[in-house]
Amino acid sequence: MKTEPLVSILINNYNYDRFLTAAIDSALAQTYFNIEVIVVDDGSTDKSRNIIAGYGDQIISVLKNNSGQASSLNAGFNVCKGKIICFLDSDDLFHHEKVEKIVDLFAQNNLIDLPIALHNMFEPIDEKGLLMETNTIRNFLSEQDFEWRLLSKIIGSQFSFFDGEISKLCTNDQAIKFAHKYRYIPYIGMPTSSISVSRDMAEKVFPLPLDRNRILKGNADHFLTKAASLIGMVYSTNLALTQYRFHENGWHTKKVTQDAAELEHKLKDDFLNLKLKEMDKEPVFSFFQSMQASGFYRCYFGYNSGDRLLKLAFDLMRWNPDFTHSSFFVRTFTQGFYYKLKAFYNDSLSQKNQLKS
Repeated sequence: MKTEPLVSILINNYNYDRFLTAAIDSALAQTYFNIEVIVVDDGSTDKSRNIIAGYGDQIISVLKNNSGQASSLNAGFNVCKGKIICFLDSDDLFHHEKVEKIVDLFAQNNLIDLPIALHNMFEPIDEKGLLMETNTIRNFLSEQDFEWRLLSKIIGSQFSFFDGEISKLCTNDQAIKFAHKYRYIPYIGMPTSSISVSRDMAEKVFPLPLDRNRILKGNADHFLTKAASLIGMVYSTNLALTQYRFHENGWHTKKVTQDAAELEHKLKDDFLNLKLKEMDKEPVFSFFQSMQASGFYRCYFGYNSGDRLLKLAFDLMRWNPDFTHSSFFVRTFTQGFYYKLKAFYNDSLSQKNQLKS
């Protein structure tokens, strides 16, 4: 007898009335019929709520005050009943057979009752919904290449996304081992609309952390995906079941302020350390004492990041003087020393110019 578990499609929306109808329609048009479509509106001020009301009892609507994407996903999870949960941003689309394919992958590999996160390939589309010629996915994968090569050493085999119709990427023990070694974990996943999780996984991950100051608006998929990799098993499929929309107001176009970036990293550290504690594991996450902090300092402080880079280099050598951190020490120490000299030169030049004027 074919397994037909209830699947929840959780759509989160904020002021995307121009895309929302297409997103909801793509969820309702699934070839798999045992679904519930939950649309969470995060305090939209456009016509989104009129659109949602027009669907009547075809969907489950959750209307809330604006408090960010993480709170929307929390609110949607609180009312969903599915054994499998598929997430969909309101500016993206599902292929009609997405849920059917996801259920088949879960069922055929006996994953439904396990803590599982499954990531599918996506197709890039433009604002009008037309397929785009772009290297987005290849660029995304190449950006993660260094971290995934480190993870490959821990797994003991080549780590790669989309290696067949379904492939296991890593177990939680391997992710935790990586965290203990490097104080962070890579983003082992795809954007929100390409993520599906079992209910067992969702119950262990949710609720996602909230930004009480409302500085953060997106990136809830980072909390979801990284926590999932600590808790259970992560799989991928090379089936392109989602269409990811690129447009002028998408998350990929928004500049992240220093305050928002700092807050996100702090929330992420606290959240992931909490998950480790819940599993009786030692909390080890510390973004600003990890190799990832180098990019943050260079991005937001430029040539004034010299002292921070030098301190980071020595901190990591004291933490774990392995080959990777030794190489990082040489590179970061050299860069930090150069940045200090450059900052000193710039200050001296500025003072001379002031004296002349």
